[in-house]
Amino acid sequence: MIGQECDWFAHAATTPQAARAQVNHQLAVYTETARDCARTHLSEETSVCVSGSLARGEPSCRYRDGGYLLGSDVDLVAVLDHDDDHGVLCVEKFLCSVRERHPEIDTTVFVLHRPNLRRVSGRFGADLHHAATQPLSGRPLTGVAAPRISEREALEGITHQLATIYCPDSPAGTNPWQSKTALEALRAVAARDLPGPQRYSALADDPAVCEVADPMLVARLVRARELNTASPIAAHHCYELVVAAMCCLFGVAIGHRELIAALHTPRTGMHVLDGFQHAVTAATIILYGPSRLRQSAASALHLIVTAIDRDTLPTSRDAVDALVRISPVEFSRGIDHPNHVLHQHLQALRRDYYSWLGPHNFGARPVANYRGPAPDTRIQEVDA
Repeated sequence: MIGQECDWFAHAATTPQAARAQVNHQLAVYTETARDCARTHLSEETSVCVSGSLARGEPSCRYRDGGYLLGSDVDLVAVLDHDDDHGVLCVEKFLCSVRERHPEIDTTVFVLHRPNLRRVSGRFGADLHHAATQPLSGRPLTGVAAPRISEREALEGITHQLATIYCPDSPAGTNPWQSKTALEALRAVAARDLPGPQRYSALADDPAVCEVADPMLVARLVRARELNTASPIAAHHCYELVVAAMCCLFGVAIGHRELIAALHTPRTGMHVLDGFQHAVTAATIILYGPSRLRQSAASALHLIVTAIDRDTLPTSRDAVDALVRISPVEFSRGIDHPNHVLHQHLQALRRDYYSWLGPHNFGARPVANYRGPAPDTRIQEVDA
């Protein structure tokens, strides 16, 4: 991916040629800036690579004032030889310099240490593995793990979208029912325990995806993401796709009753990485599912948060304990207070979740008992 006119849209499905040409030119200028800033602020041993949609060759674009611009954020990865404060400070200066020269592009830099590359995980690791041999600056990366994308990584992706409503910066009334959420649900259905990357652009041709969604709708969702246009899917339909995807991941037939039953069998002492994902699934049904299911979903939520290992909660123990004390009956009364409290406590749990997830996926602190939604043979019928 080095060069003045490389094609960053090699795997895009619907991006028009004019958009490709204009955004490729914009990115040629941007990447040259990044290289210049790296020469100024980083050592020769530091490697800078792209991750995310640029690594997969499917960034989004947006049309404005008669032309196309990059629509995706840019996720850069700075790989340091040594774990020291000086190297991190240099990366911060590098990032500030890139942002000052390109304020129109939302740039983030993740810091990794070279010995941890063999342990990178998740879709982050799969994307980085794909881009490792062609850094923007520094020497190519070697020994990068090639993570497989299975149910665990798929649930992680859906949770990331559903949990946006628990972000402290999210405006009141925010909901997760966007094109990106629907696409994450469909990517989950397509996950087959194979090495990544896993691209949105391939979803319309995936047989498993076409069993749960009209291929024409999938193609429209891909186009809406690639061109940053309005979502072609209604909120209720997006919710239904998420439920269907969750059922596939938990290994049950598609239906609320089956999914809630699966959620009623959490592993005792589960890590917060699994616990938060399960809790968000139950909370999504409470907040957006049929009102008649709120109490049974709340019962599952109660069991989930009770089962989370408190030693994996550095800051949110009080919030989790308070959530346990709320009776599932309260959620069936259709009043706002339990929902407000639910947001408040899951927001606290979200903070601990991401404090583990980043180091796990970056290979710095792998979590051995992060298991994903493995089917549980103890699932029983639950009245809904």
